[in-house]
Parts: sequence; structure tokens; C-alpha cells
Amino acid sequence: MNYRPRGYEPRGLTWLPYPASRNHTPPYSYKLFQHSPKTNSMPPRQSIPQQRIQTLLEQARQTHPKDPAQAHRYTQLANRIATRTRTRPPKHIKQQTCPKCHTIRTATTSRTRIRQRREPHIATTCLHCGHTERTPTKRKPR
Repeated sequence: MNYRPRGYEPRGLTWLPYPASRNHTPPYSYKLFQHSPKTNSMPPRQSIPQQRIQTLLEQARQTHPKDPAQAHRYTQLANRIATRTRTRPPKHIKQQTCPKCHTIRTATTSRTRIRQRREPHIATTCLHCGHTERTPTKRKPR
């Protein structure tokens, strides 16, 4: 018997009150619901929150020499957008801001050093709040 329970119908199709025969194809196909590969090879678009975050950080970089307070506000807005929409910003964007005080990292607001203690790593210190972020330089073997 090929009965389907109520609520199992894909995309609102009606429940069949009779068993479907083996040689009869159903009036719908599950292939309709599968994603087909696109013929045109366009690059994937970024989501709207990621675009907003990226433009806010670009504006923060441009306005930082003239108005550091406005640049700080832009980075706070970018962080708030990422938090509210639950989007993780790309790694290169995350490395541009301090995770503690959310100031933009430039040559005047941060200090970057290569350290050999423990394991080799890059230590980036925020000169605004004093937070140190360590990024390992070698990958651990699996």
C-alpha cells in the first residue's frame, strides 16, 4: 500500500485516498522540488547584511583619519548588523576590527607583531583598549 499520512504532502499537494499503482506515474514529481544547476555561471551574490557590513567598514576606513569617532560608530553599526542578522562576517573583514571595543584597525590604532613563544603566531594589540588577539601562523597537523 502506498498511502501517505496527513501532513506529509510536499508543497500542499493533496493526499491520495487510493494506493498508487506501480506502472502509473503520480501527477507530480519530486524532481520539481530539487534544485537544478544554473546554466549561466554568474558569481554568487552576497547577502544584503554582508554588503552593508562591508560598505560600513569601507566608510570607516575612509573617515578614520578625519573623524575617528564617526569611524568607531560605523564599526559599531556593522557589528550590530552582524549580530542581529546572525551573519558571520568574512575573515578579512573580521580582522579589520577589534573584537573587544570594535574600533577599526589601522597603523595608528593597532600594533602587529610576530611572536615565537608557545607556537609561532601573529599578535595584534589594540592601542585603544589594550586587547591582544593571537592568530596562529602554522596549521596543526590532523
